[in-house]
Amino acid sequence: MWTPPKKKSAPTRALPKDATNPANTLPLWSRLLDHNADGCQRRKNDDMQANYEVEVADRLWSLWGTAQQVEPEGSSTSAESAAGRTSAPGKILACCVVACCAGSFHSLDHWDTRLLDTILVNGEDYYDESLAARQRRDLVGEPSLETLNTFCCLDGRNFWVDIEKFSGGKLYNKTKSLGSALSAFFAQHLQTGILQLRDQALAFGFIPEYASGGAFFLFHCQARGKPLFKDCESAPYVLRMRKLQQLLYCMLITLNERRRNVPFRIYKVGCVPSAD
Repeated sequence: MWTPPKKKSAPTRALPKDATNPANTLPLWSRLLDHNADGCQRRKNDDMQANYEVEVADRLWSLWGTAQQVEPEGSSTSAESAAGRTSAPGKILACCVVACCAGSFHSLDHWDTRLLDTILVNGEDYYDESLAARQRRDLVGEPSLETLNTFCCLDGRNFWVDIEKFSGGKLYNKTKSLGSALSAFFAQHLQTGILQLRDQALAFGFIPEYASGGAFFLFHCQARGKPLFKDCESAPYVLRMRKLQQLLYCMLITLNERRRNVPFRIYKVGCVPSAD
């Protein structure tokens, strides 16, 4: 469970020393691990509660949606192959936008499993409505971040959304790295955004939590099977951390892109609750 920092506490490292060891093939938050980074046993599935789990004490927490059975990655009936894609699937992008709305409206302290499941349901509705709007204008192809509707719904509340490209760069580049792009993003006091790298997308943000001093978050809903889940299993999840460096680390581990200079794009997402 998330707990606010004590008023007097020693400086914390970004992550445990072994977190960046290449020999650690599973992410710290993998559901395939029966313990967290501190060696504490995880709750069993039948004991799972709809709140945060500690991954690294006082540094990293995770929250999980309901696990669903999905088709194997290579199945002919599974989702379109990622090979050759230069953008994340439209449904994933729509869910990331709705997650930004959740980050803008719901305190991270109040996020739970039900909210994550609702983000997926409402995100798919948002995608379907955006696709229908394109088809009415005789446009082909699925929606992108630039062409999604400017109006969406989360848990019965309507939002106006403003999506605009903020910056781009190349992963691990010395001058235009992901780390420098994130620093510039938050230096402008922007709250929520979406990171796109090839066929992957993540929602992220910084939510002012006055009791805890603020918290960064990362939302991901594309993971299926290893290294996070059992085969043919998938679930949306959120990682919560206090430091920007921890957010960067979790992004790089989630993207799992080993090549250098792979292009990425960051979009700023403004979400305003509708009056009606």
